[in-house]
Amino acid sequence: MGGFKDDFDDIEEEVEVDDGGDEGDEFAFDDEDGEGKPGKKGKTEGSGFNRDSYYFYKDKLVQLSGTIRPKERSKEGKVISLDFKTDEKIYSVVMDDMGKKLTTSCFQELLVTGLVSKITEKEYTIAIKTYI
Repeated sequence: MGGFKDDFDDIEEEVEVDDGGDEGDEFAFDDEDGEGKPGKKGKTEGSGFNRDSYYFYKDKLVQLSGTIRPKERSKEGKVISLDFKTDEKIYSVVMDDMGKKLTTSCFQELLVTGLVSKITEKEYTIAIKTYI
């Protein structure tokens, strides 16, 4: 591959210094009055959304000890949803295959491993993967 010359080897780049002027930059995020502040607040701004606590519990694999108990029953008395109560919080159990299997283990003390998701400030769900 001898003799091949890249076109970029001969280009000398000039670095332009931005002096803060507004000469029609296409990518400026200034609003129409030129103050540099967004015109509207975003949905998360000022709503009390705490990014750190939200992502702390976003699909985090944890191991918890607590009691499995029925949350909701059908008219026939069959358990259709579960809660998992620990010393600190109550988690709604995701009713996948493992959740349905646990409907026969109500009021038992269990050690579970599962994915915890934060729904609201006080509401959490757990998708149980293993239990003993």
